Amino acid sequence: MAIATGDGVAVTEHFGYATQFQIWDFSGSAPRLVETRRNLPACGADRSAERRDPMDISVDLVADCRAVVVARIGECAINRLSALGILAFETDDAVATAVRDLAESTLLREPVRA
Repeated sequence: MAIATGDGVAVTEHFGYATQFQIWDFSGSAPRLVETRRNLPACGADRSAERRDPMDISVDLVADCRAVVVARIGECAINRLSALGILAFETDDAVATAVRDLAESTLLREPVRA
């Protein structure tokens, strides 16, 4: 799971403006923080300097995740993530709360229905 957080404590970032994502692993007995991935925000990016769409770069950064947790997310990002089978959740909770809530649910264990 990827969590968009600017401070490492709360879910603070809009997907398109996220500068980093915490990557959490839910495969063991308890969720664990694996890494923090730096991101160049897609929204407001200078598109003339990039050969690829900046939103594609952000989506690719979390493409190996089952879900993203963000403060907000737009339809463009949702559509691109959904096409990859990635769930998107909006919240303004603390990172610890978001991790706990998803760990207690079955959402990350169930297959995505296309």
